[in-house]
Amino acid sequence: MAGLNAKELRAKSEQELEAELIEQKKKLAQLKVQKLTKASVPEIKAVRKDIARVLTVINLQKRDAVRESYAGKEHIPKQLREKKTRALRRALTAEEKSHETVRQRNRRVAFPRRLYAVKA
Repeated sequence: MAGLNAKELRAKSEQELEAELIEQKKKLAQLKVQKLTKASVPEIKAVRKDIARVLTVINLQKRDAVRESYAGKEHIPKQLREKKTRALRRALTAEEKSHETVRQRNRRVAFPRRLYAVKA
């Protein structure tokens, strides 16, 4: 049994995905009934994975919709922020890195970098 393709599922609308989910759940229920009479029904695993695939695509679409609603706003929910690593999240921004303290500015002015011309 081939199963569902995630690429094709992403192209579908939310209503089509909900219909597909209901269809897959019905199929799973039928297979569970068959399992009572037969020794083994290997299609159950494929149908469960198909249900998971459909739910994943539905959740991704909802997450994208929420992300679009927060686009351009100052504060974004933590679930929608980039994960990165803890160190990268706490690293200084480019503006913070370029900021110079008064003491640093005074030292730079008092002791400019000396350039020497060397004969080759």
